[in-house]
Amino acid sequence: MKKLALFAAFIALAFAVSSCTKETPTGGSTNSNNNQWEAEGNGAPVNATDIATDIVTFVNTHFPEASILSCNQTEHYYRVILSDNTKVYFTQAFEWVEVNCEHSSIYDAVPATLVPEQIAAYVSANYPNQHIDEIERENNGWEIELSNDVELKFDANFNVVNNGGNGGGSSTEYPDINTFVSTYFSQTEIFSIKAEDDEYEVKLADGTEISFNLNFEWTHIDCEESSIYSAVPTGLVPDQITAYVSTNFPNQQIEQIEREHYGWEIELKNGQEIKFDTNFNVIGNGGGNGGGTPSDYAEINTFVETYFPQVGILKVEMDEHEYEVKLADGTEITFNLAFEWKSIDCDESSVYGMVPAELVPEQITAYVATNYPNQHIDKIEKKANGWEIELSNGVEIEFDSDFNVTHIDHK
Repeated sequence: MKKLALFAAFIALAFAVSSCTKETPTGGSTNSNNNQWEAEGNGAPVNATDIATDIVTFVNTHFPEASILSCNQTEHYYRVILSDNTKVYFTQAFEWVEVNCEHSSIYDAVPATLVPEQIAAYVSANYPNQHIDEIERENNGWEIELSNDVELKFDANFNVVNNGGNGGGSSTEYPDINTFVSTYFSQTEIFSIKAEDDEYEVKLADGTEISFNLNFEWTHIDCEESSIYSAVPTGLVPDQITAYVSTNFPNQQIEQIEREHYGWEIELKNGQEIKFDTNFNVIGNGGGNGGGTPSDYAEINTFVETYFPQVGILKVEMDEHEYEVKLADGTEITFNLAFEWKSIDCDESSVYGMVPAELVPEQITAYVATNYPNQHIDKIEKKANGWEIELSNGVEIEFDSDFNVTHIDHK
């Protein structure tokens, strides 16, 4: 997603940094917005003392709880990774151009000292429940990404400019879409409209996503990332579906709804997916077993009962290579066709905060305890030649079959 972790801690005491790397330029592009500098490569380590004072001062000023873990010099930029996994990019003149706190284990937002007042005021007024994960200086203004993944661009005078299709607000090109949004999502506005070959993809400013066919009939509504609407508006849900959910899942809301050729499909807040035919008969629950009940596979049932006794099976899907299992708490597990588990992902679990210790080899547990004492294992996967894990701070670590570390990705 840090073999140098121990070395970093030692150097930090003397220099407040751990390592700096320098590389041969590869002519990487700088056209895209996120991680745009990464195409220029990672480079080779040089002495920590070679890091410019300007960079060290910047980190000490704006990120006092973190230290410099690595610094790469490309043809055009310095790429700095901090100990909390924040990324900062500087020009060769040591002016910062991008700050990314999306995976920080300490800072849940870009420090306010780095955000122009006009941008901070706009976000506060229009997205009161969101914070800024990333900020980038561009030639003609600024770009930010919020915690709900909404991306906003500002010109040099801090006016909001194009946001993927129409610059936010309503779109004069699509009155049918405008009417739909103003009717059912009156507390927000259109953020972007993208016309595809067979549909229009609409994103609202609150994070809601809606699809329309070419006749401007809605086909899919997704409120999962909405900062305003906790569920699909009831006016868009057939009465029969509303009644079924109210009776069988009284504590759940409908986050997504989709019109299908066979009828309807919905997804509840707990991840439960339910399919209905055109007469509103339930015809499937994502895999044929309905949430929380045993599946048709005894081996999978036994595994879940043993290692995840607090939750039930939500669905089981089989393809030609594996079984994909989702539990009612959001945990995802894959098994091969011999019912041997291949991967376990507890990142979205509402019950299990980490992969159960019994499923993690002792050598991996010991390595994490020594090198990442404040982190836990969110994901684990068996590979053909070893293992891969992801920690709660987003760090990914690969091991060979003898449990030697072969790769670390700080994302």
